[in-house]
Amino acid sequence: MVRGKDGGVRQRALGAATVTAIGCGDVSLATAGARGIAGRDVERALHEALDLGLALVDVHDEEAAELLVASAVRSLRLRDRVVIATRIPLVAELPWQKKRDLLPERLPARYLQERVESTLRTTRLDALPLVQLPLHTTWMASSAWPELAGTCLRLVREGKVLAWGAILDDLEEPTLVDEPWLAAIALTYSLCDRRLEPLLAAATAKKLAVLARAPLGGGALTGLLGPGVKLALHDDRRALDAATLDRIAVIAATLAPFVRREPPSARACDPARAILERGLRPAHVECTTLAELALRFVIDREAIALPRLHRREHLGEALLAADAPPLSPDLLARLLDEKLAIAS
Repeated sequence: MVRGKDGGVRQRALGAATVTAIGCGDVSLATAGARGIAGRDVERALHEALDLGLALVDVHDEEAAELLVASAVRSLRLRDRVVIATRIPLVAELPWQKKRDLLPERLPARYLQERVESTLRTTRLDALPLVQLPLHTTWMASSAWPELAGTCLRLVREGKVLAWGAILDDLEEPTLVDEPWLAAIALTYSLCDRRLEPLLAAATAKKLAVLARAPLGGGALTGLLGPGVKLALHDDRRALDAATLDRIAVIAATLAPFVRREPPSARACDPARAILERGLRPAHVECTTLAELALRFVIDREAIALPRLHRREHLGEALLAADAPPLSPDLLARLLDEKLAIAS
């Protein structure tokens, strides 16, 4: 972690680049639209985030989103400063593939090459700054692994890709962090989802950039999601059941003493209100909002926090978290001790 003598946004190394410790996460027009956010609002928020200095944009594997982000970076003349992190999705799995060596069928080298070429055409970039692949440690034993790794290295030599990253969703043996052609590991990580902590530790020990996806717990750590919340008709979070929403409110109530502004969801159900009333506020409160606390926690774990910033009003907390000093050791230890998992 780097912090200038006069403060300023904290930064991280990502391959040969240096990026801000907060980036724009999972830019997706489809997700934004389902949550009631217009594409023009996503575009305005992205332009403002780049104008304010954020230097990493994580793009969903969606052509419209890739085009939007690349156009914004080009129009603002920021190609030398901003890292666009694109993704290559797996080929859809077929029912009869369950027990076979899936790597040559789900991520074949020829498909990888074609996707890189397609993204280069869509974005009109000279090279893709970071390409992320959904990988599994078990695939390293596949007979197709050397061809995949060789293709990745060749695309770097040809100047089409500058760096590669792995997207890991399961806690497996962290052997992948030893792969010399990987510059970054992306994983789901937040205050309320620390299942991949060992993988995070292994990656940071190897000096790999760690991209923390969903650092706000899918909205659980904004303080706004909980029982009774009104969501857009096609919002994916409408699938959350009542018990999960109650647990989200309990998490907000548990963390409320550590922030100056009480999260609205901390009073959304009886168990949360009971915890809130028993909570003891420390003498010195270091964060204003729950989102700020959650983002600063992720940054202090040496990761790059990638919250969704589809709305302009979300930028303030993100920039405040990136500009703030580390949380005190006592507070960080207390946060690590708390049992905050949403899953039962």
